[in-house]
Amino acid sequence: MPIPISLVAVIMFSVWLRFVIGRSNQENVKKNRHFWELERKANSARKVDISNLDYLTIPLEQLPMKDHEDSTINSYRDTILSLSDKKILNLTGLTNTDLKLKYGAANLNKLTAYDNNYIQLISILQKWGERLYSLGYMAEATSVLEYATTCQTDVLGTYRLLSKIYKETNKPDKITQLIHTIQGSTINRKELILAELNKILSSNL
Repeated sequence: MPIPISLVAVIMFSVWLRFVIGRSNQENVKKNRHFWELERKANSARKVDISNLDYLTIPLEQLPMKDHEDSTINSYRDTILSLSDKKILNLTGLTNTDLKLKYGAANLNKLTAYDNNYIQLISILQKWGERLYSLGYMAEATSVLEYATTCQTDVLGTYRLLSKIYKETNKPDKITQLIHTIQGSTINRKELILAELNKILSSNL
């Protein structure tokens, strides 16, 4: 009696599925071994001097720091002012393992705090610039957002709003300059940001 084709198909699928699962498990085991080997090395990495890293300095003299009638704007300004006394590092893309391997496990807590300061900085700069723009303070919003781009922020909204301002103030060359700057950078989400800027540049906004 011949074996039904459907049964053959089921058997073949089962064999194939076992093979795929087995290979996937082997790959996961290798990845886990590699990860824990890196962790072992990272946890025993010697502490290095981090005093000369590329810390960010907030140029308060270039930002709209005067008291404002809007309390939300003042709260953003005050947050930036408080951050100006702290160490700020852009460590985007580096894992805890990377940081320990590069700078030593003993520096991890400090570096994490400095990176958190950076994350807060670029987040508040975006909100600050957006609030200023929404209330009609174009020049002040521009200065805030332009500083954010020098910090190599990867907040898409920052680039979108800044380019919109350039478009509205008839400064398309500024968008072109920004595109060139980003093209030569290593910022996160680079291609997405460039696509957005080129879209705005070619639009009839």
